[in-house]
Amino acid sequence: MTTHFRLLWLLLLVLLFAVGIGGFAEAAKQKSAKSKSTSPMPVLPPLPKTGALKPKSDATDFTFIVAGDNRPAEQGPTPSAITGQIISDLKQYKPEFILWTGDAIYGKEPDAKLIKAEYEAFLDLIKGTGVPVFDVPGNHEMNAEKNAPCPKMGALYQKHMVKELYGAFAYGDSRFVALNTDSLKKTANCTPPTKKYVNNGYVNKDQLASLDAYLKANADARYIFIFMHRPMEPSKAPAGLDAGSTAALKKIFAKHKNIAYVLAGHQHQYYNALSRDTSPPPCLPAKGNSPPFYLVTGGAGAPLSGDKDDEEQAELDPNAFYNYLVFEVKAHSIKATVVNCGTNPAKAQCQAQPSCAKP
Repeated sequence: MTTHFRLLWLLLLVLLFAVGIGGFAEAAKQKSAKSKSTSPMPVLPPLPKTGALKPKSDATDFTFIVAGDNRPAEQGPTPSAITGQIISDLKQYKPEFILWTGDAIYGKEPDAKLIKAEYEAFLDLIKGTGVPVFDVPGNHEMNAEKNAPCPKMGALYQKHMVKELYGAFAYGDSRFVALNTDSLKKTANCTPPTKKYVNNGYVNKDQLASLDAYLKANADARYIFIFMHRPMEPSKAPAGLDAGSTAALKKIFAKHKNIAYVLAGHQHQYYNALSRDTSPPPCLPAKGNSPPFYLVTGGAGAPLSGDKDDEEQAELDPNAFYNYLVFEVKAHSIKATVVNCGTNPAKAQCQAQPSCAKP
């Protein structure tokens, strides 16, 4: 074999190798792009002014808080007096982050200037927690007067809070999924469709498909916490999420054994759906009971009685008290505690109740 021929042969091998590497790189690039474009659920960011969540993929022991429904009794940016006191109290537990179950503002009026002021007042208040806060929109953020689904309200939420109306995030070996229980249908126009219109919320098909795919992709997560505004298991049926959405969600939940808790607000009270009263929330592992456990915590400042929003009387309960929940997550257990902050809207008297419901 001549020297000239050997050089040609060597050059051919180099070219083939280069093409192979380039093809492999392009295939990997396309695979990565496809993976990003088909992510099963949007990543939910924390609210503005509350900071970023420091990722801890190996965290097994941590504490987080769940609260919501702090909106004032009437329209305007002035927050409920007790909300700031509750925020001051919950800091003693040193949570890594907080889940907020919606109705952060009075809303229900697509006036851009007014809604901006209400959101700014809430964000200035909630930044006092000192930790990242993750929120879901409530009916006061997504609806206009008479609970009419309102795209303008949804757009204002996305402008001043976060763009994602639903999503998920990971912390340690746990996953946290936020659902929007006031999805907007194409026919929504900020006006009640009928004179006797009743709005019990709605979870659209896109969310359901995204949720199902996300849960499948995270089957190896130790614990999954779902949080939303309207409760699937309310203390009073009229205050619950619509039957169709509730049935569709439960069908998805039934396929996944690692869903630990489903947390909601909307009703201005604390409610344990397992015991059907205000007993302490169940902990994990739970003897004789199987998760997910449904809890309502809508007591961060919204009125317990005498609400000027007559459309929401079903949310009120004569035995209600202001409250929030504390979750202490360990590698093989979860301790859930309800903190009772009393009934005085001007002064929080917060005391942790005995933890863990009896089986």
